[in-house]
Amino acid sequence: MATTDFDRRVTSKDWEAAEIARRSGPAIVPQVEPYLRSPDHEIRLLAVDCLAAAGGPQAAQLLIRTLSDGNEQVRGNAVNALHKNLPVGQEAALLAAWDASQTRDGYVRQQIPMILGRMQARTRVADVKARLAADPRPDVRDGVIAGLAKLGDPQARETFGHMLRDARGKRTGDLMEYVKYEDEPWVIPLLVPALQRRDMAVDLSTHRRELKRRECDVAADEVMRISQARFSFPINQAGQYSDAEIAEVLRYALAQPR
Repeated sequence: MATTDFDRRVTSKDWEAAEIARRSGPAIVPQVEPYLRSPDHEIRLLAVDCLAAAGGPQAAQLLIRTLSDGNEQVRGNAVNALHKNLPVGQEAALLAAWDASQTRDGYVRQQIPMILGRMQARTRVADVKARLAADPRPDVRDGVIAGLAKLGDPQARETFGHMLRDARGKRTGDLMEYVKYEDEPWVIPLLVPALQRRDMAVDLSTHRRELKRRECDVAADEVMRISQARFSFPINQAGQYSDAEIAEVLRYALAQPR
């Protein structure tokens, strides 16, 4: 096969290759596949980004295969690509990838249930639950619970509520990423405990400015964002809300059905 402009860009690690893949669409995926076997992790990383840009069922299948890559960044980009290119119909392959994953960081096992959650793969709830006790790492457990909650599992949603209730400080800030993932009104009442706490959750300070956002601040962000309700003030993700503003959001959250 003749070397194309796309091949030259991939082998020279030129990220313009991803733009070529985007314009080409799924038809270019077979041309990308060999680069997933490159000994150079930067080329494999670029190949993953090309698959994400091209899209299509075959790209999703190859991205699942790439979850076993030896490089953490390659695996991470494959996970991100699967969140955007949901592998509908390949739920069994995702679960097999979860079982096969033996990485130290646990990120793949954390994220696969969340991808299934985005896919609304409700027929796989029992399969995901069966893996809840298979890996004791807290970050993996968080992902499994989040995925099950996204799939509508009542027990997982209750557990997620307990996690938000019992969290303190930075842990609350970390859990807000899962709240953003859930992104549904049922989460709003679960944020009531965080709205009542003032510990620092996220430190956005720089050498020029000190900015520490409290638990109530990050929880208020999510209530306002998810609800799309009208409040007397705008979302401010770069500051702290006044006591009166927090009280207004708290009243709204308390009024929502559980």
